[in-house]
Amino acid sequence: MNVLSIASEFQISDNVVGYYPLGNGHINTTFLITTNGGQSYVLQKINTNVFKDVDKLMDNIYKVTDFLRKKGYDSLEIVKAKDNKLYYSNKEGCFRLYIYINNAVCYEGVKDLDAIYNAGKAFGTLHRYLNGFPAETLFEIIPDFHNTQKRYEVLLAAITSDSVDRVKKCENEIQVLKRFEHEYNRINELIDKGEVKLAVTHNDPKINNVLFDRTTNDIKAVVDLDTVMPGSYLYDYGDALRSLFTGQYEDSKDLSNIKIDYILFETYTKGYLGEMKDTLSNAEKELLPFAIFLMTAELGIRFLTDYINGDKYFKIDYEEHNLVRARTQIKLTVDIYNNLQTLSEIIKKLF
Repeated sequence: MNVLSIASEFQISDNVVGYYPLGNGHINTTFLITTNGGQSYVLQKINTNVFKDVDKLMDNIYKVTDFLRKKGYDSLEIVKAKDNKLYYSNKEGCFRLYIYINNAVCYEGVKDLDAIYNAGKAFGTLHRYLNGFPAETLFEIIPDFHNTQKRYEVLLAAITSDSVDRVKKCENEIQVLKRFEHEYNRINELIDKGEVKLAVTHNDPKINNVLFDRTTNDIKAVVDLDTVMPGSYLYDYGDALRSLFTGQYEDSKDLSNIKIDYILFETYTKGYLGEMKDTLSNAEKELLPFAIFLMTAELGIRFLTDYINGDKYFKIDYEEHNLVRARTQIKLTVDIYNNLQTLSEIIKKLF
């Protein structure tokens, strides 16, 4: 792949002089592009196995980033190709270019409370600025991505099929997830009733998608907008805390570390509510703890479904990897469900 030649196909005024690999993402292939004028850019080869409709993908990102910048939010900025398209394509694939955000750093698996507070603040700020964007105008890049009810129905179908004879190895996990089947459609139903807002959501709200200033540690931007879609603020909030609770132990066979971290919960929620307390509806405020439960159960459902189906979606390192991952999420699901009242009381105190 001739990276420099591909970069020169975009609307860059300076000459492209160099590049090197950037980041450790598992989906897209990313390079930092340097020019003789000093401005750097991020070039990505889009994974079209994951994102099959690149036009819809880039249209979503362009609409959202344009909306954010017009409201004064420091967002990603797309550099168009020379034919004025939002990406460039050739026989090697589809490529996009962003202006590089200088002096920025992202963190993996952070336990520093200031960074966790700022991560909550970052996604709260993003949601607040996106309030008012007509979510229904965005494409569903991954249909039913956070439709937990449909995810559960897919699990039931996998159990019935049992195509690789694995159901007998995970009967306990199946029974736990069946205990909560009456809960999986709650947020969908409230969106349909209008009690929970259909909103623009990020859908990958991990702390490593927040860029911080390398010097001051202030928030610079939220990145990786590939899954920006219509959804609920609750999905991002819940999934962010789910990922923080599991942290480095998400693939661990030792479940003793999988539990609610109340200090982390309160710290992130303070940051988030500092931006969103006047935007969330009363129903959304009450459902914040439930959203953590739902997003955790959903990922447990997804891991277990993939295990039963023979590991067709998630990359694995050994045969029972997805089962181990499912057990992690299921253990956390039970802990959260049993402590919803305690989490609700903490949130009421914060309000």
